Amino acid sequence: MKNNHLIHQVALTRLEGVGARRAKVLLAYLGSEQKLFDENFKLQTEIPGFAKERFRNLNKSKAVLEAESIVSFVEKNEIETTFFTDKNYPRRLKECADGPMLLFQKGDFDFNPRKTIAIVGTRNMTSYGKQLINELISAIAPYNVQVISGLAYGVDGYTHKKCLENGIPTIGVLGHGLDRIYPNQHMKLAKRMVETKGCGLITEFPHNTKPDRENFPQRNRIVAGMTDATIVIESGERGGSLITALLANDYARDVFAFPGDIDRPFSKGCNRLIADSKAHLITSGKDLIRLMEWQKEDKAKVIQANLFEGLNGDETLIVKAIKEFEKISLDVLSIRLKKPGHVLSGILLGLELRGVVMSLPGKKYALSCL
Repeated sequence: MKNNHLIHQVALTRLEGVGARRAKVLLAYLGSEQKLFDENFKLQTEIPGFAKERFRNLNKSKAVLEAESIVSFVEKNEIETTFFTDKNYPRRLKECADGPMLLFQKGDFDFNPRKTIAIVGTRNMTSYGKQLINELISAIAPYNVQVISGLAYGVDGYTHKKCLENGIPTIGVLGHGLDRIYPNQHMKLAKRMVETKGCGLITEFPHNTKPDRENFPQRNRIVAGMTDATIVIESGERGGSLITALLANDYARDVFAFPGDIDRPFSKGCNRLIADSKAHLITSGKDLIRLMEWQKEDKAKVIQANLFEGLNGDETLIVKAIKEFEKISLDVLSIRLKKPGHVLSGILLGLELRGVVMSLPGKKYALSCL
């Protein structure tokens, strides 16, 4: 029996000319992906970015055919999928305007842990880089932190390995489909991650997607977007880890970097991030723990008991959604509650004036009492 629901979710990601941002706009206006692929559905009003003519010209039949092939592979290979509107979709990634609509994953892990960081760096890791990773992983081990990286040579692979050795949950984000592992030398490492509880692999790319160069900047945005902070171990003056760090800055996430000798080729990128105020300087895992204030986490969980008192129905729904995500953008809130942004803006303003919510940069909102 066909899983039409999943087929339509996948098909939405296969529409030519419709990236993640536009797909989210479509979802917000239509209410569901199924409606888009309903042969009897006719667009009554124009959607921002979609003239009626352009909407009619979407090659939906081709997208559905591709989706059927992808879903068949997913089901045969015990691959899980997580769609943008699913409750367990990574809440940190949902805050990113360009976050992917659909994720493919293998392994038993939590998309929404209390604490999660990215550890990234050069493929040409030095003994200095190994020393930094060893100390960092040892320091954070007691704090129940999830570690995300990219399963690449060098810093990524070594980080995953040390996490497994220290019982730290770790996730590898791939720049290709789950029908292969790149680099091939990390096949055993990837298998061990999938088989270890709390660990696994994720990608936004379907099977038959090769590890092409242009896929890795896309991969890096997931690494940066899924985490509270990105830590750069070693990096040359150019490289993927710098892209990840800059993306994390764009997402208003913390970035940390270890400094190195000015003559070290693979410390130049870290030194530049620090000099340009794109990263906080750290010299140890203790620095990271102190700056992230993880020791104060239990106190941060205290929530005012009367949070929902005096709220009407729509206000309660909004407060519950913000509480679930901690921070949420107006666009995501609109999709989540299936209400137009201009309607929510008025309600949010009232809640802000009453001191229930506060507005943040980038049209995001958080509860004032957290």
